[in-house]
Amino acid sequence: MFISVYVSVVLQNSTREYDKFYDYIVPENLYDFIQPGIRVLVPFGKGSSLREAFVMEIKESSGFTGLKKISQVIDETPVLSPELIELSKYMRKRYVCTYDMAIRCMLPTGLGLLFREEVILLSQKTTELNKDEQEVVSILLENGSKLSVEQLQQIINKPVRKVLNKLKEKQLIKTKNHIQMKAKAKTVKVACPKMEEEEFFELVQNNQVRSLNYIRIMEMLYEEEGIPVTELNALGFSYNTINNMKKKGYITLSELTVERTPFEDIDIPETEPMHPTPCQKNALDIICRYLETGKFQEILLHGVTGSGKTEVYMQAIAKIIEKGKNAILLVPEIGLTPQTVRQFKGRFGDRVAVLHSRLSIGERYDQWHRIKNGEIRVVIGARSAVFAPLENIGMIIIDEEHETSYKSDRTPKYDARGIAAFRCRFNNALLVYGSATPSIENYYRAKTGKIKLVEMLERTNKQPLPEIITVDMRVEADKGSRNGFSSILVHELAKNKEAGEQSIIFINRRGYSNFLLCRNCGFILLCPYCSVSLTYHQVEQRLVCHYCSYVTVKPSTCPACKSNNIDAYGIGTQKVEEQIPSIFPDMSVIRMDIDTTAGKHGHEKILDTFRNNKIDVMVGTQMIAKGHDFPDVTLVGILSADSLLGSGDYKASERTFQLITQAAGRAGRAEKQGRVVLQTFNPDNFSIQSAIKQDYKEFYRQEIELRKELKLPPFYQLGLIQVSSKNKDLAMKIAGEIHSDIIKNKDLNTHVFISDPAPSPLVKLRNQYRWRIILKHQKIKNLTNILEWIFDTYNSGKREWTISVDINPYNMI
Repeated sequence: MFISVYVSVVLQNSTREYDKFYDYIVPENLYDFIQPGIRVLVPFGKGSSLREAFVMEIKESSGFTGLKKISQVIDETPVLSPELIELSKYMRKRYVCTYDMAIRCMLPTGLGLLFREEVILLSQKTTELNKDEQEVVSILLENGSKLSVEQLQQIINKPVRKVLNKLKEKQLIKTKNHIQMKAKAKTVKVACPKMEEEEFFELVQNNQVRSLNYIRIMEMLYEEEGIPVTELNALGFSYNTINNMKKKGYITLSELTVERTPFEDIDIPETEPMHPTPCQKNALDIICRYLETGKFQEILLHGVTGSGKTEVYMQAIAKIIEKGKNAILLVPEIGLTPQTVRQFKGRFGDRVAVLHSRLSIGERYDQWHRIKNGEIRVVIGARSAVFAPLENIGMIIIDEEHETSYKSDRTPKYDARGIAAFRCRFNNALLVYGSATPSIENYYRAKTGKIKLVEMLERTNKQPLPEIITVDMRVEADKGSRNGFSSILVHELAKNKEAGEQSIIFINRRGYSNFLLCRNCGFILLCPYCSVSLTYHQVEQRLVCHYCSYVTVKPSTCPACKSNNIDAYGIGTQKVEEQIPSIFPDMSVIRMDIDTTAGKHGHEKILDTFRNNKIDVMVGTQMIAKGHDFPDVTLVGILSADSLLGSGDYKASERTFQLITQAAGRAGRAEKQGRVVLQTFNPDNFSIQSAIKQDYKEFYRQEIELRKELKLPPFYQLGLIQVSSKNKDLAMKIAGEIHSDIIKNKDLNTHVFISDPAPSPLVKLRNQYRWRIILKHQKIKNLTNILEWIFDTYNSGKREWTISVDINPYNMI
């Protein structure tokens, strides 16, 4: 007996307006291949053009008539598990995105399809054809009666879709679709320099190259000789940028065999579990006790720097594997060092997979495929690894859980902690948050009994936490210090050099100097596309915007008053790197920031050089402040410790405390006592005082009182609506209209605090003017309902503005 089978699918690349379930009939010959989570091709719209879609449900009936049939099944097995299908539904509502945006977070780029539509000539008849139709037929005849649509369009140099549809109606042509997965190709495009290095940098010097991205790519290519385009994409460089560079004659693109393993160059010796300290054993006992319940539970592991949290993680994961379950460990992107990979690969061998943004498309696809096939028991990775297709999850660990990088700043603006909680709840698994400086929100939940608090307050080496020496830079300025180094820091660096020990200098600013200032008229050179000053980079001798990558050469005279009295002021990593040898000529220095770690193995090369070549000093931004373990580092110098305090962000004090504590934690992790020189202009600020005492509980006590008084998280949830437009007045107008609509909607705005529309602190970004509205309510659901309504109402149709929304944003700038 014939039984009709229907599926509900969601379309790839759809807007919110069209983002819903669409029903299709399953042809009888495809019955055995259809499963939830599989990809299909379906005819969509009036022209029935084929669209990629995901099967969300299979059912025996549909409430719709006149349904079309599925055209093709793409996958042999589902790419989405039932768990991930449910997660996509949750994300669509919670983070105000489309199903496709949520699903794209879960699948590797290499799984994407490459479509090629081929045009085949059926008849050479050219009578009763218009000029455009005759041209298409002639070109097909000249090319063996067969061309792809892309090739045809390139030859004609104008859109051909309407002409092809007319020729189809006249039965003169037919089209055939070919598809393949991106990762199945055995070659990858590689960018190589075409222009000689001297010739290119002469253009830069003459201000003929005005894109920082072009310069960065060429610097890497001259060093590496060739880099796969996919790796450049993973580093944030778009296809448009790369193609434009090819057109300008800077680079060539060629095909090269893809390398698939991310572990090829990593030496990984086997390791055995270490005997736990009393603190570690107590933490492990509690974790194991919670694991035995087989229920969803959460633990906050508050362990001071150097207390051995990583060993606790590994031994807890071993227990999970013994129980036949699997685990995910999330670490911040900047903390995902070869050191971490070696530790876990050494303990768990080939059962470990690694997922992060610096893997090539092929590597990421192969890692994903091994996880999906059940070959992997432990997944380690940055934020996106929370979506790994791992089944039977027993535990997810989020290391450095306070890190802002766990929150995505692009739609969908998900928080990896929220995704981890969803997956642990679905699997009845244990969720462990680990940090030396927990987020205020999670520590509050622990102190109020919502999650379990486990403390590890002693270092494994039995050494006390490093001594912190505070330097009031106001006094140093009065003494005439102008180079950013206090006399105490200079003295301590000299002591370390004499003792043969290593030092780290932490400053949370890239570049050479913060801004360019004319001392005659006070003019500061700003980015033309963002409301920020340009940062001077001495090595490249150019001014750079760290927000939009605009670049220009340093002017010799003031653009405003034509004075010669214009120079760079402030201090960044490049300037610190330059100044150390001028103070200590025999001291070796290495720098680690985003400018020196751009290549695929950039982090690894610098860290190994510092560790193995016994470099005296490493200078860097926050990427050196967390997760690293250097036995010979006994001194950490923290410059501009209070740089975040004036940012206007409600989390400024929390981040200041966290950065100081984490940076200080790099000192004295082996046998020798560590010490920290902390330079500040605000020594009396409570967050800095608490960091000096290394007293998290005192910091929490004061910060939580402020949050309660100001109705901030964890007591209230925040919603952010941001309007962006190239037209300044239009951005202000639309923000006003949105505010008015929310005020009028009494069904949604009950007990919601609604701020007046106001310019964002960074009012202009990437040539877009930005206005914002902030909402507060005790429940996220109430905020989500408003944000979803506003987003769908104001983002539909053609418009000269964009609306972005976010829940509990980590950056209020």
